[in-house]
Amino acid sequence: MTEIPLLLLTGLFILFIATNSKARDIARAYAKRETIKRNGVLLDDSIAMKSMKVKRINGKIGFYRSYAFEYNESDFQRYDGKIELLSYQVLSIQFFHPDHIEIDE
Repeated sequence: MTEIPLLLLTGLFILFIATNSKARDIARAYAKRETIKRNGVLLDDSIAMKSMKVKRINGKIGFYRSYAFEYNESDFQRYDGKIELLSYQVLSIQFFHPDHIEIDE
């Protein structure tokens, strides 16, 4: 009798890992594309999850994920960036530069 709940929990865990991996791939590809548009480079070709919450935005409930990344423009400095997703939809991307902050929504 305990096998069914255990199988359900295992299935939900596997589904969570798969959706999390897909969201991370979407965020990485979007961040890379946007840095290239700005004549920059996504450093280390990686992003790091900073937070994940269940949120409701504009009536849509889903996992709200926030990722951080580093990018470089034509100089040799590392700059920070941030990308936010709700489920698989990109909400915003921000590029933090000492001179200014660029926000795309």
